[in-house]
Amino acid sequence: MVLRGLTTGLAAAETAALGMRIEERRGRLLRGTAPDLTSAAGIDAVLDGGGLAAWTGHDDAVACTMRDLHLPNGPLAVRVERLGGKVAGCSTQALAGALGGRLNDLGARIDLSTPSHVLNVVVDAAGPHLAWGWRRGTPQDGGTGARRPGERPFFRPVSLDPHLARTAVNLALGARSGVVLDAMTGTGGFLIEAALTGREVVALDLDPMMVEGATTNLTWALNGRASATAQVVEGDATNLGSALPVGAHGRISGLVLDPPYGRNSHGSHGPWDLLARVLASTAAQVGPEGAGCCLILPIHPLGIDLNEGTVDPGVEVDLLHGRWQDVIDLFQASAWTLDDRRWSVRVHGSLGRLILLAACAPQG
Repeated sequence: MVLRGLTTGLAAAETAALGMRIEERRGRLLRGTAPDLTSAAGIDAVLDGGGLAAWTGHDDAVACTMRDLHLPNGPLAVRVERLGGKVAGCSTQALAGALGGRLNDLGARIDLSTPSHVLNVVVDAAGPHLAWGWRRGTPQDGGTGARRPGERPFFRPVSLDPHLARTAVNLALGARSGVVLDAMTGTGGFLIEAALTGREVVALDLDPMMVEGATTNLTWALNGRASATAQVVEGDATNLGSALPVGAHGRISGLVLDPPYGRNSHGSHGPWDLLARVLASTAAQVGPEGAGCCLILPIHPLGIDLNEGTVDPGVEVDLLHGRWQDVIDLFQASAWTLDDRRWSVRVHGSLGRLILLAACAPQG
């Protein structure tokens, strides 16, 4: 499996949350077994029937790739990619030619224009390492590039990037069934990604203008089709007993939060009081499988490896609003358990986002 280039640590966590059993990870390359991962935002390619090895040279790369390789029926092509810069002794053109020659010697029919199967070889400069296998197809990111927030009919500058919104939905829900709660939907970023991946989602907002705008954006993202799995409701996330549609009561399995702050803040509650109320209200509606929460907070950018994105426990995080101790206190006073893992995504020179995970067991 090949992860996307930005925040690879976050992408690896997303695949694990969706049910992948990771056996080995080298930079952007993963080896393991997995269910259907087409909803994942952090995957560039899934390669079947191959493997992962250290790069030790051109001849060894050919030998590793061809060892125990089972040829499928139909015309074949070879594609070789290099990630993260140059690798000593690696020529993608020469490697593709050598592998094509070996396949031809085995009786395969090579068709570079319309192959039925593609043998994909990826060389990652981190390490460096080599991965290979039959490309299963590009995971369905649903055309997130075409869904940039600024392209939506209803737009606000603070809107989340679709890749991050989908990652958050996947981290919060994981492999559970049940309802995703987009507790403060705003322009509907989480709502759209959950609906496009077929999840059952309820999006709430107290502001009727936001409810109308999120509904418009959802219809736009679905190309005018109605969603059978998504509902947008004007309601208070701190009082889910009254706000949730009847069919969602006691079935919340994932909570996604990109809470408003400053001028965008929610009613008269301060940000930490608001979050505490939402967490308490959601805990009372958690389904029988429990629930995950993905909380995204604005921070000052961190001086860390932006390709990896993982924030080690010892790294001091400078929140835009409040202190890290406020986060600790928030979860310690709740029914939710904060995960030790955290990740950072850079937005621009003066803004980053911190991604946090928490879990809640079924209440009672």
